[in-house]
Amino acid sequence: MLIKSESFGKKDKFKVGDLVWWNKIGKNMSGVVQNVFLKEVGGRKVAFATVLDFNDQTHKEILCINLKKMAYQTKTVEEN
Repeated sequence: MLIKSESFGKKDKFKVGDLVWWNKIGKNMSGVVQNVFLKEVGGRKVAFATVLDFNDQTHKEILCINLKKMAYQTKTVEEN
């Protein structure tokens, strides 16, 4: 079945400031999204994100389809 879509991956799934993780050859990586954009690759628009990698403090372009949002948890702290 042929699916028509404008891009490979969803650009609107992530926004600047989202904490994300991805897998790189069996190693989990994590970072924060700094930009989300479409780039033409092989004649088709592909969704990418510029991510600041927490491991080595570098900017990386990652396919949005490879990114997963980290679960946010809020914890209330009791003060004395």
